[in-house]
Amino acid sequence: MKIGEENRNLDSKKEVASEKVESASAKAMAYKEKKDAILADELARARKKMRIWIFAGAACFVLALVLAILVFVLMSRETKSKDNIKPSMEASYDTEKIADNTNKAIRMIDGVYVKEEYENIYPIAVMIDNHPDARPAYGLEAAQLVIEAEAEGGITRYMAFFAGNENIEKIGPIRSARPYFVDWSKELSALYVHVGGSPEALAKMIQEKTLHINEFYNGTYFWRDTSGYAPHNIYSSLANLRKYLEKKEIDEAEYFVWKYKNESSVAEAMEDKSVTASTTASKENITIDFLLSEFKVDWEYIAEQNSYLRYLGGKKQLVSDGKEIFAKNIIIQYVDAEVLDEEMRQEFQHIGNGYALVCMDGVCEKGFWRKKSLSSRTKFYDLEDNEFEFNRGTTWIEIVNPGYGVEY
Repeated sequence: MKIGEENRNLDSKKEVASEKVESASAKAMAYKEKKDAILADELARARKKMRIWIFAGAACFVLALVLAILVFVLMSRETKSKDNIKPSMEASYDTEKIADNTNKAIRMIDGVYVKEEYENIYPIAVMIDNHPDARPAYGLEAAQLVIEAEAEGGITRYMAFFAGNENIEKIGPIRSARPYFVDWSKELSALYVHVGGSPEALAKMIQEKTLHINEFYNGTYFWRDTSGYAPHNIYSSLANLRKYLEKKEIDEAEYFVWKYKNESSVAEAMEDKSVTASTTASKENITIDFLLSEFKVDWEYIAEQNSYLRYLGGKKQLVSDGKEIFAKNIIIQYVDAEVLDEEMRQEFQHIGNGYALVCMDGVCEKGFWRKKSLSSRTKFYDLEDNEFEFNRGTTWIEIVNPGYGVEY
């Protein structure tokens, strides 16, 4: 009996266990089905979102393509319309100049349109000999600005400023420094180039810490031409002088810039001037009678070029290679001077103000100059106190004793 009861109990337990297994299996199947249903639902949603994104992306692509085609068509039409526009024969000179010089900068020293990297090349001021034994000069025709003044005994000397990107292989003959030339060079913060100098000039440069290069102590940047005679045979090149600036790590200068304008004809210049005939004159020649006849200067107006051609000592002045010397602006600056010593060295009263004559576009106009201090730049004004606007290009300043004759 015990064995039979135990068997029945065992069978009963098996049935219970079997029922539990079947119940667990049913639950597992139900969980799996529920999980599969959830996964299927999530997958369906993901596919739906993916279809939405694909559709949105395709729509954006199509829209971008349409816009690109539209822009291209409009630009093509605009280009064609611009190409079909013919320039008016009545267009003003200023408008033409602006169109020709788009994306260019105005060079500080002379107002000429140049590439932006040439806008402010550091100025170099070279003392150039004008003694009859030193002629012809080298490089003088390529200067952007030239100041001519007497050095001693009625002999004039040039200070030529170079601030362009030209490669000038020979400049000179180079001569000695004078105090007033030192001051004028500092107006443009220029490197002052000289061979020795008067005691006053040399002391001045030391005291004022002037940026200068003296051949006496920097001979490697100069050379002596054996075909000439001392002291009229020392030269340098623009490349050599720029090497000196590079050694000093000097790049750009800071100085006051004159005002510049586009050129006018003689008739336009006369018409634009709201001044009387007593202050303005139109004449082809300008004559400056320096103390000695060998240094008499004439400037002939060449209407075809709207420029002035230089004569010296009654003859057309030519440089070493036979080139002529032209200028766009001629300034006669009247400055009182005093003889200092037996060498006939002079001292100019170039700080303050005085009379001036400004010639451009074939017209000369009376005015005055003003220089407030040693370092300030000389400015030029008409009789109504309006600052002159110069033509773009080379300017020559003739420093003239008020007692000398000037015809225009």
